[in-house]
Amino acid sequence: MQFDLTDILFLFVLFLLLFITIFLFTSDKGKRISNILIGSFFLALFLNLTDSFLLLKHFYFSFPAFALWGSNLLFVCGPLIFLYTKSVLYKDFRFTVRNSLHFLPFIIFFSALEISYLSAGHQRQMEILTTITERKTPGTVYLASLVVYVHFVIYLYSASRLLIQYRKAASNHFSNAQRATLGWLQTTIEFFFIIILISATNSYLSFQLLNHAYFFVFSIMVFLLLLFVMVAFFKALRNPQIFSGWDEKQIEEALKPAKYASSQLNETQKRQILDRLQLHMKASKPYLEPELTLDELAAQLSLKPKILSQVINELLNQSFFECINSYRIDEAKRLLTHPKDKKITVLEVMYEVGFNSKSSFNTIFKKQTGITPSEFKRQYP
Repeated sequence: MQFDLTDILFLFVLFLLLFITIFLFTSDKGKRISNILIGSFFLALFLNLTDSFLLLKHFYFSFPAFALWGSNLLFVCGPLIFLYTKSVLYKDFRFTVRNSLHFLPFIIFFSALEISYLSAGHQRQMEILTTITERKTPGTVYLASLVVYVHFVIYLYSASRLLIQYRKAASNHFSNAQRATLGWLQTTIEFFFIIILISATNSYLSFQLLNHAYFFVFSIMVFLLLLFVMVAFFKALRNPQIFSGWDEKQIEEALKPAKYASSQLNETQKRQILDRLQLHMKASKPYLEPELTLDELAAQLSLKPKILSQVINELLNQSFFECINSYRIDEAKRLLTHPKDKKITVLEVMYEVGFNSKSSFNTIFKKQTGITPSEFKRQYP
């Protein structure tokens, strides 16, 4: 069995997938169910790629009865990503019998394929393996692959919708950019959506007799997966809680859409509350607290969170997230324009005004001013 550069990359990916799976399964930090779900996702990828690797290296030609056991594992990847997303967003998420129904397609397809393949006999199994490795499989097989891809995409789309819903609600509850956006989770979903598109396109090309292109594109996919797994691996080592779900209070409340139709507040009352809010923001500067939430600010004003949220949304036409960070940016501009210490750095200003992420600070600052904090600072030497 000879190995080329692609094989070495492939084996490295498999090693990292297995390592991060073990790491997540054994981690005692964070939300256990979230660790298990995302660990199971990486395990499914590991098993699927292991099966593919053994097939491509012709290992199964010596043991044909053991082949193709991992070909349907992508049917579990979509549900695992979706359920993991729910476990991160919903505080009281539990794996129930109803959740297990998401894995029925895998059970059905896996059982049907194994029964059909194992009953085919040695000679027929060898023929099947040959047609697969030579990319001469019939069109019905590609149609089945399309079902797998569509199934995965549907779950990725569903997970993405959950995130969109969360972002809309969380922007009215959190002032911390990371908690309000969960960008790393969105990146994961988008990454695998791209991988699915590449894989589906690659299968179509091979069906159109462009067999030589299949293995080239497959090598690119392996390389992309290698990069992603490395990033996920090092993030897990540095910060395991990104895979552990949130154990914060009020998460479920933040996910509920704001409804003000039943509010008894009139315009005069709204204006009075806004005046109190603005006076409090100017006098006490609560926005300097990086983890400030709607509930905390409402308690400081002796208001119900829903009422404060309504006033901010309707009179300022902003979410809580936008409102708090606009104050932070104004404070940053003041410190950069008239600093007490001329040697103060942009990073020091960032932390002083309540941000804890440089990328978020730069993004929000540029959105509000049109330039980056560093560019703004250079205007006031």
